[in-house]
Amino acid sequence: MAISHELSTEIATALLAARDRSPRELDDLKEMLLQIHSTLERLTQKRHEEYANENEPPSLSKALGSSV
Repeated sequence: MAISHELSTEIATALLAARDRSPRELDDLKEMLLQIHSTLERLTQKRHEEYANENEPPSLSKALGSSV
């Protein structure tokens, strides 16, 4: 499971644990949780892309130098 999902679940649990919330507060929390989840997913995706780029074999031009 991606870290974004694990953290989103833990954050959601912590925020929604209190019982005395108005419908407006619950809507605000829902929006906040969606934003947190979206941000964590973007960060996770960015990290995966960076990792993939770091582990790519060098391109032919890099391997031969800038003369290509």
